[in-house]
Amino acid sequence: MNHATIFNLIKAERARQALQWSGTHSWGHGDCSSSGTPEIVKVAVLAEECGEVARAVLDHKPDQLKIELVQVAAVAVAWLELLGDE
Repeated sequence: MNHATIFNLIKAERARQALQWSGTHSWGHGDCSSSGTPEIVKVAVLAEECGEVARAVLDHKPDQLKIELVQVAAVAVAWLELLGDE
């Protein structure tokens, strides 16, 4: 996979996460780019995604691994978006 494809996948996942978590939910408001979501929740989200990467490796599922790695990257990008505004 080339860089352009990878970054497009991350961008699409980032948009999906932003849409899914755009409102108020039981852990705060917004996705990991939002100041309305506590940092401990962001850590939990990132850790959960990393756990799914581990599961894909242990289960020998390379296609799922790619999906999970994109999700990890998108969560990290979301958090960085917030930090860039501080």
